[in-house]
Amino acid sequence: MEMAKVSIREQITRLVQGALAKRFGRVEVAPDANLTDLGLTSLDMVGLMLAIEDAFGIEIPQRRMTPANFRSVGAIEQLIATVSLAA
Repeated sequence: MEMAKVSIREQITRLVQGALAKRFGRVEVAPDANLTDLGLTSLDMVGLMLAIEDAFGIEIPQRRMTPANFRSVGAIEQLIATVSLAA
């Protein structure tokens, strides 16, 4: 039996939830929720960026490592799409 594919958005959501769980336990994350407002610190964002690069096999260019690109799950999803297309 073939495993159902997990969407990019779901993978990002799981990574964000994992980062938040370290301090807050399980947290629901809406696609447009502001990650800073949910409690992610700048250090958490660096860890999240590295986890995203690893999970999706991409390298995020330094110029794309901006707070706006990591403000929400939806923003990260758009970032991944644009970085993947440029590769």
